[in-house]
Amino acid sequence: MESMKKICIDARMWGIKHTGIGRYVENLVDNLPGEVILIVPPDQKNEPKLARFKKYYAKYHPYSVLAQLEMLILLIKIKPDLVHFSHFSVPILWRGKFVVTIHDLIKHYSADLSSTTRNPLAYLIKLIGYRISVWNAVTFAKTIIVPANYWKKEISRKFNINSVKISVTYEGVFLKGSPFKAEGGPLLTPYLMYVGNLYPHKNIPILIEAVERLKIHLKIACARNVFENRLPKSEYTQYLGMVSDDELATLYKNALCFVFPSKIEGFGLTGLEAMSQCCPVIAANASCLPEIYGDAALYFDPNNVNDLVSKIQSVLSDKNLMKSLVTKGKLQVKKYSWATMANQTWEIYQNVLR
Repeated sequence: MESMKKICIDARMWGIKHTGIGRYVENLVDNLPGEVILIVPPDQKNEPKLARFKKYYAKYHPYSVLAQLEMLILLIKIKPDLVHFSHFSVPILWRGKFVVTIHDLIKHYSADLSSTTRNPLAYLIKLIGYRISVWNAVTFAKTIIVPANYWKKEISRKFNINSVKISVTYEGVFLKGSPFKAEGGPLLTPYLMYVGNLYPHKNIPILIEAVERLKIHLKIACARNVFENRLPKSEYTQYLGMVSDDELATLYKNALCFVFPSKIEGFGLTGLEAMSQCCPVIAANASCLPEIYGDAALYFDPNNVNDLVSKIQSVLSDKNLMKSLVTKGKLQVKKYSWATMANQTWEIYQNVLR
């Protein structure tokens, strides 16, 4: 009976170019134990990993107005018994059965003009659309999937939703790269590492100030660098842009430590990636990060640069502390599995369809 049900997944944000959400969608699809139908963008038409799936194509960006109509038409054509929207962009008029993944509520907490490159009016319209979309998604979903208990509590509180409707499926960590230990060249110069976007909530200025004080180099890998020009200039900071998984694994492996100063995170995948490559992690004591990293990271006050400087100095000067963080990090990443997440998600589908 279950195999006859038609399950459709919104995979429009499949792949690493969509950063954390893209990795989530890619790994969910890769690890699902059953058959599904996918909605993907046209540029994924020849993606080998998606060859086994029946696919429909959506050409408009999930956040656009035209995507609302396009998705509605596609879903009417597909006639699914259940849709999994992997992001909040659920068509307003769709009233079929669906579950939705809400990765975070960052735009509810970091929404001023410093967090956009758009003109104020365009940004206001976009923000209103976002708020409506999230409200629609959490209100009409049969189940809301979140990546951390922190977000389960926040969504339940903010939208006055019974927490029973919200399921936590921790994400996984598996960096598909082949790291090597540098023998020389630019990786020989000691450096700290940060991987992620440069939005204001990522709190990068405090990290730049810290490396300036310590006179130590910082490498930043970022797929989207539109906010780079708004950050303080520093001779110690190098922006790498988007890097391959092989390059990323090598950067983690050769870094002195990974620093994650973000004030708000959905899950904090990059810190776990660093741990998987034996890189000690220093993280902000904020949002879901203590829940996800446990005792495998050294925490600092994200509003106190002196505290960050002190924690970096502690890791770099104390070999035992560094070794302890690496050991705990390797154990911590074993708690997370994309296969487990996909199986839990599949079970959510079946529960909704019963």
